Amino acid sequence: MNAEYTRGTVLLHPPHILLLGTRDEARMLRPQLRGGQFKVTHLVHLGSSASAMTVRLMQHDVWLACCTCSREVRHIRQMTPRTPLVICSGKEEEAHIVSMLDAGADDYVFFSCGKQELHARLYGHARRYRASLASSCDVSRRVGPCSVLESEDQQIRLLCKERCVVVREQMLRLTPIECTLLFTLMREGGKVLSHRSLLHAVWGKGYHEEVDYIRVYLHTLRLKLEDDPRHPTYLETITGVGYRFRQPCISW
Repeated sequence: MNAEYTRGTVLLHPPHILLLGTRDEARMLRPQLRGGQFKVTHLVHLGSSASAMTVRLMQHDVWLACCTCSREVRHIRQMTPRTPLVICSGKEEEAHIVSMLDAGADDYVFFSCGKQELHARLYGHARRYRASLASSCDVSRRVGPCSVLESEDQQIRLLCKERCVVVREQMLRLTPIECTLLFTLMREGGKVLSHRSLLHAVWGKGYHEEVDYIRVYLHTLRLKLEDDPRHPTYLETITGVGYRFRQPCISW
């Protein structure tokens, strides 16, 4: 990686990074962000007024957060389901990294990460996120005339416009990504969908190799849909290929 990378990949408008961390963490990271032509906003914590800040915060291209636990990641994901979330931490334990990714983080970098590598990662996330926003529609527009999908055994009913799923007569809310992913799988019930086709359908044409994104959201969907998420009966993994919703579904 060299300086030519940054100059050659500058977006028309500089990526807007939300740096979420303490003042000491911000002081540590700001030198790493210099020279990348980023617009950086620093926020010490989300605070109790987080809901009032949601619209402003979601205008950022990437969140760079110094979170220490998966609960904080889940809190962020509730506020902004689609904005790329990069965790920056000094912890190098594999179990901790996996827990943060499982909670909804898109990437994980160390404080010791080189400047050019950090710039490349942030630019990559910002570029794919903007491409996704430009090329994708909301769930309601993708769904078209279909507003309900129901599994063959009638135990799973997806209410697309309401963005919720009825599982064995219990109604559960879905995030926008969960809803779009479940809709995509149920619409093709019984058919195996490749990783790439799911990435394109849910996140947009700018996404190709980010299989971990699907894995994270399949995990949260299984927690909501399956009696035993470790042994799913609806959302099946086809190793090395993709995923499928096992049953055919009817729509109306």
